[in-house]
Amino acid sequence: MVNIRIRLTALGMVFVSLMSALAVRLWFLQVLAYTDYANAAEFNQVKLVPIAPTRGRILDRNGVELVRNRPSLTVSVRRDALADRDIIIERLVPVLGLTAAQIADRIDDRNVLPYAAVPVAEEVSEDVVTYIKEHQSEFPGVVTEERTAREYPQGLMAAHLLGYVGEINPDQVKQDRYKGYRLGALVGKAGIEGAYEKDLHGKEGQLKLEVDSTSKVIREKGRSEPELGRDVVTSIDSRIQAVVEASLLLGLTKARTIFDKESQKNYLATAGGAVVMDPINGEIIAMASLPTFDPAMFTGGISRANFDALANDPANPLINRVTQAAFPPGSTFKIVTTAAALEDGIATRGGKYNCPASYRFRDRTFRNWKSTDSGVISVPQALIDSCDTVFYPWGAEFYKRFAAKRGEGLQAYARDFGFGHATGLEIGDKAGRVPDAEWLKTIHKRSPKLFPNTVWLPGYTINMSIGQGDVLATPLQVANSFAVIANGGTLPVPHVGLKLMLDGQDLGPLPSTPPRKVGVAQSNIETIRRGLEGVPTTGTARGAFLGFPFDRVSIAAKTGTAELQTRPPKQPYSWFAAYAPAKDPRYVVVIMLEEGGHGGETAAPIARRVIEALFDLPLSDIVPAARTD
Repeated sequence: MVNIRIRLTALGMVFVSLMSALAVRLWFLQVLAYTDYANAAEFNQVKLVPIAPTRGRILDRNGVELVRNRPSLTVSVRRDALADRDIIIERLVPVLGLTAAQIADRIDDRNVLPYAAVPVAEEVSEDVVTYIKEHQSEFPGVVTEERTAREYPQGLMAAHLLGYVGEINPDQVKQDRYKGYRLGALVGKAGIEGAYEKDLHGKEGQLKLEVDSTSKVIREKGRSEPELGRDVVTSIDSRIQAVVEASLLLGLTKARTIFDKESQKNYLATAGGAVVMDPINGEIIAMASLPTFDPAMFTGGISRANFDALANDPANPLINRVTQAAFPPGSTFKIVTTAAALEDGIATRGGKYNCPASYRFRDRTFRNWKSTDSGVISVPQALIDSCDTVFYPWGAEFYKRFAAKRGEGLQAYARDFGFGHATGLEIGDKAGRVPDAEWLKTIHKRSPKLFPNTVWLPGYTINMSIGQGDVLATPLQVANSFAVIANGGTLPVPHVGLKLMLDGQDLGPLPSTPPRKVGVAQSNIETIRRGLEGVPTTGTARGAFLGFPFDRVSIAAKTGTAELQTRPPKQPYSWFAAYAPAKDPRYVVVIMLEEGGHGGETAAPIARRVIEALFDLPLSDIVPAARTD
């Protein structure tokens, strides 16, 4: 009994001691440390710092990398850890090669959360990183980080198609498509980078930090890792893309050596565009625009001075001539006029038509591009010779029907062929213009001096019949219209995205829009095709295709020369549109040169070289041919 009492007494003393200690601790926490913990409860907060994901790559159809990521050394500043801001900035000036004002502006960037590291210099050398680390005591609050930056292993290739990335702006953050994005995030600004932003971007991770009332970090409380962005596999063939770009540059260079008698100087050949497309499914195989730009300039953030230099360059290097600029399509538009005339009974498949040197309607004379009379010719021959004076009467008849309140037939067919509205290409494109009476009234109100007439005159429709006047089209729209003839009557929706991939795994094809049937009979399409097939062999493109192995690859094509009604007048714009093989088309090729001469003269030789590359033929030198329409 005595032992039990002693044990119980000892146990009771231990219990009393523990309870006393707990009471003292509670008294300390609730009384003596009350202020400290109350402040912590009131002011300490958990902040979420986003962790940027690694952006997906952009690949060509064969898996060749067009855009990828690479490590980028960055110097950043933790504002909460800066001991003396001015002194640190002064020490960073000689190390980073920036001015004090530049560093201060970046430190004050409101797009970066106050408790997150602020990048003040990207793409720094390893020597800079080593110096800061070896002298870390002199740079409290300055950290070096390895981030990712966009890299372009193919150089300037397909710059307009690929686009570029930059920091999201306050207006974009408010848009639904950027829901969940933060200020300071990198987003696609143009091209494929912009069109497939959600896929390429990935998903941000989060770092949980406990910070006090001054935003000073107390400790890390956890993190969730970011998710990789998806790779976008495109329809681009990098081999063909390289040939198209090189051929376009060579063609522009050659065009500048040709003397133009009308302007009494060489062709300026200021810019050009080229596109290769699959006429069946609308896949873009290659797309080039010159002059171009270096997308690497945007890596790490482009300076305002450099961006302004690009944006204000009179050559407009940021403009994609294939999708973002519209021009009179010249005689490439004659396939639309032919289809419209045949469908509406203005012309017949077996009809014969005069091809004089000029055509007169009422009090105005419209001239052929040739000064001689070619006699009576068929519909296919009118396309082969590009005889303007066959098409003028057809345009006049369309005008007469309009004047008789029977509608604007030529405009309707032009729209059916894809002119006057965007093609649906995912990177975006201009609508171009199909002028009509309503448009004339609208443009007159907007610019009465430039467009003094309010009544639709016959010359407007007659000029439009040969792709002149106020009709405007992008090279992509011209390619699409030729796809209609090539594939037998459907208008495809051009696209450049094929599928998504993640870590080498195929995630399936990207959605595409099916083609639309165009209202042209197959028999009329065949009549047009017969004419186009004669253009490179005996017609206006014969000189450019001398010696071409037609027994191996047949070609259907149309030349075009567009005159712009400007003051002062511009030199002619050169067009060439083709598809091949003629009997079983796999590719449509369109070339356009601004102030580059005549279609058969300068654009056709470029297209020949591109077609040779498409079918693995030896590449010809680009030699200017005879001056034809």
